Amino acid sequence: MSQFELLVRLTTQSLDTAAERMREAQQRQEGQKSRLAQLDDFIGDYRARLLEQGGRGMGVEQWLDFRVFLNKLDDAREAQQLEVDRATQRYLLAREAWLAERKKLKAYQVLLERQQARQALKAHRAEQKLVDEFAMRKHREKDGSGV
Repeated sequence: MSQFELLVRLTTQSLDTAAERMREAQQRQEGQKSRLAQLDDFIGDYRARLLEQGGRGMGVEQWLDFRVFLNKLDDAREAQQLEVDRATQRYLLAREAWLAERKKLKAYQVLLERQQARQALKAHRAEQKLVDEFAMRKHREKDGSGV
């Protein structure tokens, strides 16, 4: 195995690992976004109930309870948005690592192809030299020179 074949093999393994990390990071990001969407839906429903109940009339204490809970929901939403942002950042970093590995693999593959082309050309030239020498000997034998 040539050094370039080894590099291609090792980099392919690194690329696979980077792809798996990127996939996992993307799944975590999607999970965090989903939780944020669920929280947004719940907050929207809760605000709608507050407006509905407020329209029918409610006591100050009940209204304050609604507001306190709504503030807690807003805090939870803010915290969840931070989780989404962190997960997005981790995904972007994983994607950059995957792209770097992919670029490295492509470079090694090009180098391997060039090496293989050089080896094939060298083998072809050696074969052609043998054919030429054989033809030359045959020609000399035919001419009777015997050399």
